[in-house]
Amino acid sequence: MDDYTILPSPDEAPFDHSDDEYFTGRRRRQRKGQRAGKAVSASESMNQIADFDFRLSVVYFSSDAPSPRLDPSEAMSAPPDPDIKRYWDNSLDITDLSGHDFTIFKQLQGMLGIENISFETLSRFNVRVHTDTYGQPAILFPRYRGMTSRLRIPIGLKLIRKVGDRMEKENYPLPDETSVRQKFSGVFGLHMATLSDRSVVITTNERDALAIYEATKALVFALPHGELMDPLLLPYLEEFDKIYLWFPIQHVSYAKDWGSALNTQKCLLVKNEERPIELVRNGDHRLIRNSLSNSVVRMRERGFRSMTDLDMREGIRSDLLNSTNRVVGFGQWKRFAVLNKYLGGLRPGEMTVLTGGTGNGKTTFLCEYSLDLFTQGIRTLFCSFEMPEKKILHWMLVQYAGLPLHRVEYNNSINSWLDRFERSSSALTMLDSEEFMEKSINEIARAIRIHVENSGIQHVVIDNLQFLINQGMMADEKSSGLDRFHLQDRFVGYMRQLATQSQIHITLVVHPRKTDGDTEIDVQHFGGSARVTQEADNVMAIQRKRDDRDRSKFRKFLYILKNRYYGRRVESDQLEMVFNPSTYSHTIVEFPK
Repeated sequence: MDDYTILPSPDEAPFDHSDDEYFTGRRRRQRKGQRAGKAVSASESMNQIADFDFRLSVVYFSSDAPSPRLDPSEAMSAPPDPDIKRYWDNSLDITDLSGHDFTIFKQLQGMLGIENISFETLSRFNVRVHTDTYGQPAILFPRYRGMTSRLRIPIGLKLIRKVGDRMEKENYPLPDETSVRQKFSGVFGLHMATLSDRSVVITTNERDALAIYEATKALVFALPHGELMDPLLLPYLEEFDKIYLWFPIQHVSYAKDWGSALNTQKCLLVKNEERPIELVRNGDHRLIRNSLSNSVVRMRERGFRSMTDLDMREGIRSDLLNSTNRVVGFGQWKRFAVLNKYLGGLRPGEMTVLTGGTGNGKTTFLCEYSLDLFTQGIRTLFCSFEMPEKKILHWMLVQYAGLPLHRVEYNNSINSWLDRFERSSSALTMLDSEEFMEKSINEIARAIRIHVENSGIQHVVIDNLQFLINQGMMADEKSSGLDRFHLQDRFVGYMRQLATQSQIHITLVVHPRKTDGDTEIDVQHFGGSARVTQEADNVMAIQRKRDDRDRSKFRKFLYILKNRYYGRRVESDQLEMVFNPSTYSHTIVEFPK
């Protein structure tokens, strides 16, 4: 919204649109009359600007609004609000300031950041100065319902008052306590509109509107509720052929909401990230004109994107400039440094699937794989639905120490290693699987998402998918084998969405289908449907094979069957996993191709 502080604003209340039918009928009639008083029209002033070929307007909206080009006799027939009338009658026009009043106003200008806005511009918008009985000065931003003279009392008022060393905002008319919805209370700058204006610029506050007019001498309105969408404000803009939206960068998504509501075919988004008022303060008037001419992109309907979209273009640019960081992601492995050569690192927004036959060491490898990362500070949520949490932590402690702590000779050092492990595992959270017994798949997925969002989790480990699904099915005695596949697909979809939306990495263990002992595991051997491997960015498999030199022994190899981002796959006996049973740890040895 605005940068001011912060009195309760009647603008935040919903509006009464009981008069909509009246205004809709009225605005279709032939409009009569011309703007009262001598003033240069927006059409005439735009002839002075050679840098762009359209007339501009910047809008502040409200609710039961008629057409922007209403006849003043129709729009201003209601009696003025008594509070607004009192403030207006006791205020001074900018051009009438002198002496102490002039000094006070210059101080207000500086505090509001509008010191480079000329008196001519302020006068065109009928900005005035008021001092209350306590000697506290305020600037008045009037809001009008239609074309009118500068002598007429506005129907709405935004008052920015200096109270001590801060600024406070008030809006009039005050909300009606007896009504749920409030009446429309005008638009800043609407009194300057003419029937010939065909283009308009929308900003989110008066200061940016003043800055655009200062640089372009164009018609300017401004949204009275900041960036927030209100459909009842749309009639102000229906008759414009081009609508330029210049919103602060953090409110671009709101600009797109406005564009969709107003007709994307005639809406243009200004790409300049700097606010107009800051450009004027820096003396960059030409940049404002150039931005409205050359730094705009046409908006599109929801669901369609293009290279010309600001967020899409900037996302691609950032991805290319930061490609090295993108590959590394949250961090790289130290215990399994060879994985960095093939996978690059643990990247956000991705899902890794690990598979392997029963007894191949998936869980022990996964414990060490996670340990390697969370001891580097990567916040990890470990969800074990197969092994008890106590067993998982037991393995991790021994892996961390690199010593067979279960042996008698190490009994005296266990407390010391526990203390060291606790300090280094502050980034690790274990899910208490007993808390989720007989919980549905939706409830388990929701609990994981909540913890990710509340604790800033970066890496989620799930061991394993089939046990999780079995646990979820216990809550429904009528579930069948077919339901198992549906639930598995649904949970994988939840995790894929969570990884993408929260920009975390998810590692998921999946059992393969039963195969012959010598059959090499491939992506088609994964349990359940094909969705698991389709959604995964990386797929790794632990393959156990008989040793050709001694058929009584087995060797283990790590295959990388899918590597969507980094592109390097391993589908041969190239990465051997050597297991040390005394410390539950693996060493990956790379052989040349």
